[in-house]
Amino acid sequence: VQTGVGMTGKFWAHEHYVKPDILSFGKKAQVCGILAGPRVDEVETNCFQVSSRINSTWGGNLVDMVRFGRILDIIEEDNLVANAANVGDHLLSKLQKMADSHDHLSNPRGKGLFAAIDLPDSHSRDAVISHCIENGLMILACGPNTVRFRPPLTITTDQIDEGLDILEKAYKSALDKCPVAS
Repeated sequence: VQTGVGMTGKFWAHEHYVKPDILSFGKKAQVCGILAGPRVDEVETNCFQVSSRINSTWGGNLVDMVRFGRILDIIEEDNLVANAANVGDHLLSKLQKMADSHDHLSNPRGKGLFAAIDLPDSHSRDAVISHCIENGLMILACGPNTVRFRPPLTITTDQIDEGLDILEKAYKSALDKCPVAS
Protein backbone atom coordinates (compact mmCIF):
# COMPACT_ATOMS: atom_id res chain seq x y z
CA VAL A 1 0.00 0.00 0.00
CA GLN A 2 2.77 2.46 0.89
CA THR A 3 5.09 1.66 -1.99
CA GLY A 4 2.65 1.82 -4.88
CA VAL A 5 1.62 4.55 -7.30
CA GLY A 6 5.13 5.66 -8.24
CA MET A 7 6.79 6.04 -4.83
CA THR A 8 9.67 3.67 -5.64
CA GLY A 9 10.38 5.07 -9.11
CA LYS A 10 8.20 2.43 -10.74
CA PHE A 11 4.41 2.54 -10.70
CA TRP A 12 4.28 -0.62 -8.58
CA ALA A 13 7.21 -1.63 -6.34
CA HIS A 14 7.11 -5.22 -7.63
CA GLU A 15 8.27 -3.94 -11.03
CA HIS A 16 11.79 -3.74 -9.57
CA TYR A 17 11.75 -7.48 -8.95
CA VAL A 18 9.13 -10.05 -9.97
CA LYS A 19 5.59 -10.26 -11.30
CA PRO A 20 3.23 -11.19 -8.46
CA ASP A 21 0.16 -13.40 -8.62
CA ILE A 22 -1.81 -10.87 -6.56
CA LEU A 23 -1.34 -7.13 -6.13
CA SER A 24 -3.33 -5.12 -3.60
CA PHE A 25 -3.53 -1.37 -3.35
CA GLY A 26 -5.39 0.99 -1.12
CA LYS A 27 -5.65 4.38 0.48
CA LYS A 28 -3.10 6.22 -1.65
CA ALA A 29 -5.29 5.36 -4.63
CA GLN A 30 -8.35 6.88 -2.88
CA VAL A 31 -9.98 3.52 -3.53
CA CYS A 32 -8.79 0.01 -2.91
CA GLY A 33 -8.42 -2.89 -5.19
CA ILE A 34 -6.77 -6.14 -5.96
CA LEU A 35 -5.27 -7.12 -9.27
CA ALA A 36 -5.09 -10.87 -9.62
CA GLY A 37 -3.96 -13.24 -12.30
CA PRO A 38 -5.68 -16.48 -13.33
CA ARG A 39 -3.97 -18.51 -10.58
CA VAL A 40 -6.33 -17.01 -8.00
CA ASP A 41 -9.15 -19.12 -9.40
CA GLU A 42 -7.13 -22.29 -8.72
CA VAL A 43 -8.34 -22.02 -5.12
CA GLU A 44 -12.04 -22.81 -5.22
CA THR A 45 -12.96 -20.94 -2.04
CA ASN A 46 -10.68 -17.94 -2.45
CA CYS A 47 -11.47 -14.68 -0.67
CA PHE A 48 -12.58 -12.99 -3.91
CA GLN A 49 -15.67 -15.15 -4.30
CA VAL A 50 -17.63 -13.39 -1.54
CA SER A 51 -17.79 -9.65 -0.92
CA SER A 52 -17.09 -8.38 2.58
CA ARG A 53 -17.95 -5.17 4.35
CA ILE A 54 -14.38 -4.98 5.70
CA ASN A 55 -12.50 -5.28 2.42
CA SER A 56 -12.18 -1.53 1.88
CA THR A 57 -12.07 1.74 3.76
CA TRP A 58 -13.28 3.81 0.81
CA GLY A 59 -14.22 1.22 -1.79
CA GLY A 60 -17.04 2.03 -4.14
CA ASN A 61 -17.00 5.80 -3.59
CA LEU A 62 -17.52 7.24 -7.07
CA VAL A 63 -16.10 10.68 -6.19
CA ASP A 64 -12.87 9.08 -4.95
CA MET A 65 -12.65 6.92 -8.06
CA VAL A 66 -12.99 9.97 -10.32
CA ARG A 67 -10.47 11.89 -8.20
CA PHE A 68 -7.94 9.06 -8.47
CA GLY A 69 -8.48 8.91 -12.22
CA ARG A 70 -7.44 12.56 -12.39
CA ILE A 71 -4.49 11.93 -10.08
CA LEU A 72 -3.31 9.18 -12.44
CA ASP A 73 -3.57 11.61 -15.36
CA ILE A 74 -1.43 14.16 -13.51
CA ILE A 75 1.15 11.53 -12.52
CA GLU A 76 1.50 10.60 -16.19
CA GLU A 77 1.37 14.16 -17.60
CA ASP A 78 3.99 15.44 -15.17
CA ASN A 79 6.23 12.34 -15.40
CA LEU A 80 6.08 11.95 -11.63
CA VAL A 81 7.14 8.30 -11.59
CA ALA A 82 10.35 9.22 -13.44
CA ASN A 83 10.75 12.16 -11.04
CA ALA A 84 10.49 9.75 -8.10
CA ALA A 85 13.23 7.59 -9.62
CA ASN A 86 15.56 10.52 -10.37
CA VAL A 87 15.01 12.48 -7.17
CA GLY A 88 15.08 9.21 -5.23
CA ASP A 89 18.55 8.45 -6.61
CA HIS A 90 19.61 11.91 -5.42
CA LEU A 91 18.06 11.29 -1.97
CA LEU A 92 19.80 7.94 -1.55
CA SER A 93 23.12 9.36 -2.72
CA LYS A 94 22.89 12.18 -0.19
CA LEU A 95 21.89 9.78 2.60
CA GLN A 96 24.91 7.63 1.73
CA LYS A 97 27.19 10.69 1.93
CA MET A 98 25.70 11.55 5.33
CA ALA A 99 26.30 8.00 6.57
CA ASP A 100 29.87 8.10 5.26
CA SER A 101 30.47 11.40 7.09
CA HIS A 102 28.92 10.55 10.46
CA ASP A 103 29.86 7.61 12.65
CA HIS A 104 26.39 7.05 14.05
CA LEU A 105 24.35 7.19 10.84
CA SER A 106 24.18 3.88 9.02
CA ASN A 107 22.40 1.65 6.55
CA PRO A 108 20.97 4.19 4.09
CA ARG A 109 18.55 2.35 1.84
CA GLY A 110 15.61 2.84 -0.42
CA LYS A 111 13.92 2.63 -3.79
CA GLY A 112 12.87 5.87 -5.39
CA LEU A 113 11.47 8.26 -2.81
CA PHE A 114 10.82 5.53 -0.24
CA ALA A 115 14.02 5.66 1.83
CA ALA A 116 15.40 5.21 5.33
CA ILE A 117 18.53 5.58 7.45
CA ASP A 118 19.40 4.21 10.88
CA LEU A 119 20.51 6.00 14.01
CA PRO A 120 22.15 4.27 16.98
CA ASP A 121 19.03 4.01 19.15
CA SER A 122 15.46 5.18 19.61
CA HIS A 123 16.45 8.09 21.89
CA SER A 124 18.69 9.74 19.31
CA ARG A 125 16.22 8.89 16.54
CA ASP A 126 13.34 10.51 18.45
CA ALA A 127 15.47 13.59 19.22
CA VAL A 128 16.29 13.91 15.50
CA ILE A 129 12.62 13.62 14.55
CA SER A 130 11.59 16.26 17.13
CA HIS A 131 14.24 18.68 15.88
CA CYS A 132 13.22 18.09 12.27
CA ILE A 133 9.54 18.70 12.98
CA GLU A 134 10.38 21.90 14.93
CA ASN A 135 12.28 23.07 11.84
CA GLY A 136 9.65 22.26 9.25
CA LEU A 137 10.66 18.77 8.11
CA MET A 138 8.19 15.95 8.62
CA ILE A 139 9.92 12.57 8.87
CA LEU A 140 8.69 9.32 10.33
CA ALA A 141 9.99 6.80 12.82
CA CYS A 142 10.24 3.21 11.73
CA GLY A 143 11.36 0.23 13.77
CA PRO A 144 13.52 0.70 16.85
CA ASN A 145 16.03 3.23 15.46
CA THR A 146 15.15 4.19 11.90
CA VAL A 147 14.05 7.41 10.23
CA ARG A 148 12.14 6.95 6.99
CA PHE A 149 11.22 9.27 4.18
CA ARG A 150 8.11 9.30 2.00
CA PRO A 151 8.08 12.69 0.30
CA PRO A 152 5.49 13.56 -2.35
CA LEU A 153 6.06 12.55 -5.96
CA THR A 154 6.36 16.23 -6.88
CA ILE A 155 9.41 16.91 -4.68
CA THR A 156 12.54 18.41 -6.27
CA THR A 157 16.23 17.80 -5.62
CA ASP A 158 16.47 21.32 -4.14
CA GLN A 159 13.72 20.44 -1.65
CA ILE A 160 15.50 17.16 -0.82
CA ASP A 161 18.71 19.12 -0.17
CA GLU A 162 16.84 21.58 2.06
CA GLY A 163 15.28 18.73 4.03
CA LEU A 164 18.56 16.87 4.40
CA ASP A 165 20.23 20.07 5.67
CA ILE A 166 17.59 20.15 8.40
CA LEU A 167 18.18 16.44 9.06
CA GLU A 168 21.93 16.91 9.37
CA LYS A 169 21.51 19.80 11.83
CA ALA A 170 19.00 17.70 13.76
CA TYR A 171 21.45 14.82 13.90
CA LYS A 172 24.22 17.04 15.28
CA SER A 173 21.82 18.58 17.81
CA ALA A 174 20.55 15.16 18.88
CA LEU A 175 24.08 13.91 19.52
CA ASP A 176 24.72 16.95 21.72
CA LYS A 177 21.59 16.16 23.75
CA CYS A 178 21.79 12.35 23.63
CA PRO A 179 25.44 11.34 23.35
CA VAL A 180 25.95 7.83 22.04
CA ALA A 181 28.59 5.57 23.54
CA SER A 182 31.15 4.46 20.97
